[in-house]
Amino acid sequence: SWQHLCREFISYLGVGVVSENAAVKVDVVIVGGGPSGSTVGTLLKKYRPDLKVVILEKEKFPREHVGESQLPAIGPILDEMGVWEKVEEANFPIKIGGTYRWGTSKELWAFEFLPLSKFKDEARPAQFKGQRVFTAFQVERARYDKILLDHAREMGVEVHEETMVRSVDSAGSEIKSITTQDGTRYEAKHFVDCSGYAGVLRKALGVKVDVPSKLKNMAVWDYWDNADWAIEVGVGGTRVEVLSISAGWIWYIPLGPTRKSIGYICPVQHYKKMNMNPEEL
Repeated sequence: SWQHLCREFISYLGVGVVSENAAVKVDVVIVGGGPSGSTVGTLLKKYRPDLKVVILEKEKFPREHVGESQLPAIGPILDEMGVWEKVEEANFPIKIGGTYRWGTSKELWAFEFLPLSKFKDEARPAQFKGQRVFTAFQVERARYDKILLDHAREMGVEVHEETMVRSVDSAGSEIKSITTQDGTRYEAKHFVDCSGYAGVLRKALGVKVDVPSKLKNMAVWDYWDNADWAIEVGVGGTRVEVLSISAGWIWYIPLGPTRKSIGYICPVQHYKKMNMNPEEL
């Protein structure tokens, strides 16, 4: 066959050829290159630099994603990963807490990681110490996720973007290998599912999840410029703003001097009942 002739010719030239059935053998395969996948990969390479770690990400970064308002507990992890400085240099707004209008009450109430009276508007980029240990970030996920994925790559993780998992070869509760859309097959000592809601490996193994019906919500969001809110948001420290409405709630997240993320969350059943597209809703 033509394929056989090509292989014979390449072999004649002395170029190694991987057979179609041969697998790429590594120590760890991570499915998903979002923050969880980047974190796992980075920490593995930090503490076990000898390991061969691969991240398979189906999309090309940067890409927009939901989940922009963080909690202070993420800070120590970014610092341990050695990526705090890179995230801080991106100049994402500092989050000190949140403001809510919840239920039927017209009153606003707030929580603060750090009392506003104690927060000082200091020069940035700042180190992970002092008041910054108690604060968080409001991030543009397109930029934030790329920073983390690029950092994992710099740490020695082999990152493959635009690489979707096509099939998972498993026996009982054990994964033998996974094959990507381009036909590459990976065998590893450990497989880590960081694919989020998609649950690529979880579903392949038949692992079920119990999702209470009240938590079956949907979210639709977009970005707005120069939007106003019920209270003034400072330039140094910011809050996530949350507004309760009859069927769900709305978030307002400052992502920079002018850009805001505004989203709406409601039960899936309500979304179906309204029979509207996301823009109309």
